[in-house]
Parts: sequence; structure tokens; C-alpha cells
Amino acid sequence: MRVTTRMLTSQVASQIMANAEAMQQTQRQLTSGKRITRPGDDPAAAAAGVRLRAQQSRDAQYLRNIEHARTWLDTTDRVLSDIGDLLGRARELAVQASTGTFTSGDTKQLAEEISAIRSQIISAVNGTVDVDQHVFSGQKSDITPLVLDANGNASYQGDTGVTIGTGTGAGSDLAPANGIPNVDNGIVQIAAQSPVTSRGSYSIAVSAPVGGSVTVTLTRASDGKQEAQTVAVPASGKTSALEFSTVGINVVVGSGLTAIAGDNVFEVDGLGLGHEVAQGAVLETNISASAMLPMLAQLKTFYDALLSGTAVNSASNTAIGQIDVAVDRMLSLRAQVGAKTNHLDFAQARGEARDVENGRLISVNEDIDLTEALSRLTTQQTVYKASLEIGSRVMQNSLMDYLR
Repeated sequence: MRVTTRMLTSQVASQIMANAEAMQQTQRQLTSGKRITRPGDDPAAAAAGVRLRAQQSRDAQYLRNIEHARTWLDTTDRVLSDIGDLLGRARELAVQASTGTFTSGDTKQLAEEISAIRSQIISAVNGTVDVDQHVFSGQKSDITPLVLDANGNASYQGDTGVTIGTGTGAGSDLAPANGIPNVDNGIVQIAAQSPVTSRGSYSIAVSAPVGGSVTVTLTRASDGKQEAQTVAVPASGKTSALEFSTVGINVVVGSGLTAIAGDNVFEVDGLGLGHEVAQGAVLETNISASAMLPMLAQLKTFYDALLSGTAVNSASNTAIGQIDVAVDRMLSLRAQVGAKTNHLDFAQARGEARDVENGRLISVNEDIDLTEALSRLTTQQTVYKASLEIGSRVMQNSLMDYLR
């Protein structure tokens, strides 16, 4: 084969450029600290890096969600603690009133303090977090959970977690419980206490009034579990809040309460603001203020008795028992918050561990071996200089050199 000067020159120039490119790539790797600076360097490793970074981004979001959820739970626990302290003071007042030694002026002063305690509880429950987000309103976190009507009855305006039919068939007797409560309805409101224990289908029945009282019975369809409460039909303009703790439902009844057939069905389909703390794991971090309604109604009854001065001793003894139940309820709610906080701690520990492992895998996949890269660069520089030297000699040997 005939070898021309042009062929030699082209081959030498090509080799010099290849050596320069290899040296430039190593320099790029050393300055970036990465073995892969563009997908073409290693397509398979580059694809793996994209997947690892996507997972790292998701885990970082989960960790942010955990911190957000922790803020809500800490606020909830603080409010429940404050309510417990306020109930402790209310119990002290009830014990004092039960002695029967107070004058009407004294009981009115006690009534004022009970009213103040009730107002403080409502104010605490209506508190906000994260730029006007209400902790106790369920998914309707932009709505103030508790309001008072003209008669001083507390009603819940947030997310009940309950779907009630509006047709003329089964469930139609519960239709008035949809929307803003009306105290003159029979069933004013139905609200779930917790989505974990309450979700499912229920039926509600109310017996015919006997002696001014009725029996309200809830039945859970999934397991047939029942719970019944007997309550006096409230006077016009007043309500009574019933806590069905076994099945996890609160029911508010009004003066229109009468017999209701047991084919009235409602669904508990969800409650609470969820935070995704891991892939496929959603933690509902708030508590419905509907859980406070029985307690607030009991304090209202005690307040009315103190204010009127009628049967104060009996009302005080009743209030002591009711307040003890309310305190136990607050402790139970705080236990739920504690369990959720433990869940967050576990999720955070796992998330942080995954973040460290993802960082390690990304480093193994992409980072350079500094010692090896420096050694390689030294060799490439030597080869490049040698190729330049050889190229300068080869390119001198042309026909013109011999003609001179």
C-alpha cells in the first residue's frame, strides 16, 4: 500500500486530537469530582444515577412532610394538655360547689369561671398553625372548627368524615345533619372521632320518646358492633352531644329528636389531614374538634345550673363524673398523638437512613477515584506531549524538504 505524506499527517493529527480529548475528559472529571459528566460517558450508569436522584428527591420530600406533620402533632398535644389543665380547674370548682355551702352569689362567680374555662377551651381548639391552618377541622383546615350560637351551644363546622344520603329512602331522616348544624333538628350532626377505627358503614336508630328520653343506637355494618346511649330530648334551642366511644362516632341531637327507623345509613369515608411520610404510608395528623362537643355541652349544663342556683349540689356531683370522663378522653387523644409521633420518629429514622444510603450509591456510581484519575492524567499528559513531538517530526518529512 502506498503511504503518502497526507495520510501520515492526517493520522498523526487524529491521534493528537484523540489524546487531547482523553486528557480533557480526565481534567473535566477531576475538576467536577464526577466520573460521569454527561450521559455519553457511561449511559447505563447515567440512567442509574437519574433513578437514584429521583428516589433521593422523594425521600427529601417525605422528610419535609414528616417535619410538617410533627408541627401539627406537637400543636395538637399542646392544646390537649392545656385542655386537661383547664378541666382540672373545672373539676376543682365542681368539688367546691358540691359542698352546698355557697351562696347564690358564690355560685354565680363559679359560673363565670366555668364560662371562662369553656371559652378558653374553644379558643385553644380554634387555634391555627402553618399560616391560618386549623388543626382540629379535619380536611377543612381553612374553617374555624367550633362556633357558638346565640344560645351558647357549641357546634362543629369542620370536616365530619361522614357522608349522609339526601334522598327520600333510607338515610333521609339524617339529611338535616348535612351542612351547618341546626339545633332544632332531630339529628343535628354526626361526626367520626377517628378514621382508623371509624371508617365504614353505619346505621342509626332512635326509639320513641318515653318520659322525655330516647335511646340512640348505632350499629357498625362490618362487624355488627352496637352501642346505645339514652338521652333526654333537649329543650328548644339546645343540643346534647353523645359520644359513642366503642364505635368512634359522636352524634349531636336537638329538640326535634323523635323516633327514627334503623334503616337510616351513613358512611364514614375519611377524616383528618393526611401527610405522606413514606411511599404508600399516609399519616392522618389531626383530631376532629367534634370530640370536644360532649365535654363542652357538659360544661354548659354545669354553667346553667350554677347560674340559676337550682340543684347546684346534684349538678356539681354530675359534673365531677362528666369531667373525669372528659379528662380520660383527653388522655386517650394524647395517647393517639403520642403513637403518631412515634410513627413519625420511626419514619424519619428510616428516611434519613435511606437518604444516606442513596448518597452512598450515587457516590459509588458517579464519583471518581482521585488517585487513579491523577495518575491517569499524568500518563495522558506524557502521551500527549510525546504525540506532539512525534507529530512535529513526521510533518517535517515532506517532498519539499528533499527538493531543498
